[in-house]
Amino acid sequence: MPKLLMNLNENGFTFLESLFHLLIAAIFLQFVVLFFYWKAPIERQLEDYFATEWELFAIDLQMLLLEVEDFSVAAGNQTISFINKRGKIQVGQSGTLIRKTTYDRGYIPLFTNVYSTTFIVEGHELLLKVTMLDGSQRERWFAIGSHPK
Repeated sequence: MPKLLMNLNENGFTFLESLFHLLIAAIFLQFVVLFFYWKAPIERQLEDYFATEWELFAIDLQMLLLEVEDFSVAAGNQTISFINKRGKIQVGQSGTLIRKTTYDRGYIPLFTNVYSTTFIVEGHELLLKVTMLDGSQRERWFAIGSHPK
């Protein structure tokens, strides 16, 4: 057996080792305090997450409706379909989300946690009423732009 392994002192922890472990524990406790200090503002931001998601959805939908032709509402006022420079597009509720379908191939989720939607067209304006899963309701008017022919 090597001489190094035979001379190991296995009498237990020394006072110096105990102080070293205490120092490491104190450092980690500081990180725990910093984590909770950082967590509070993040939780406040997450409370506004659904409001932010709604605003981003509204911007996306308005951009889709800038220049459209052949606009129609279908499926019991739960789906709109139109043609714009990107092609034939449908926006409607499927399950608990509002999604966009282009050329009936695949889909892109636009807004989540939706219980029900209603699209109402009045002239060149679209009213979207959304009831969320938590029971809250949101409404937004969108301008429907005409495509020059």
